[in-house]
Amino acid sequence: MTAGHAYMFLSLVSFSLIGIFAKVADGRDCRPAALYALVYFWALALVSAFAFGLRGASAGAPAQVYWIALPFGMCAAVAGIAFQVGIRYGKISTSWLVINLSAAIPTVGSILIYREPVSARKLMVISLVVISILLLWKDKQVEDARNASRLPAGEEG
Repeated sequence: MTAGHAYMFLSLVSFSLIGIFAKVADGRDCRPAALYALVYFWALALVSAFAFGLRGASAGAPAQVYWIALPFGMCAAVAGIAFQVGIRYGKISTSWLVINLSAAIPTVGSILIYREPVSARKLMVISLVVISILLLWKDKQVEDARNASRLPAGEEG
């Protein structure tokens, strides 16, 4: 196994655990904004230790990286909080699947902005992502209708 494979496996396990920990936090009624403030505090501490531990004093970044990191961090925080709030209104499996399907957005962006070539395989994958999202939406409508029909008269869900 190469270092690249080890990092890929580590990212797979770590990203998977994020979904599990999010569900545990929701089960314990954690406030999403407070939870993600702590998540990013510990992320900063661990990444700093990792960066300075491996690179020592040369762990700095070029100035332009800070302007990339700012919106990157803002998007990560908003995404994390929105995900945490969203799982209170639906299933973790559906929420996590939608997050993973969101990978199609940068793919489409690469095609449109960077003129990345579109192969038949990429076109098929993007089409399947759209179909998956539509099916998830339809499934949610059917589930909501089923739940509404089970409520006694005069009650709202």
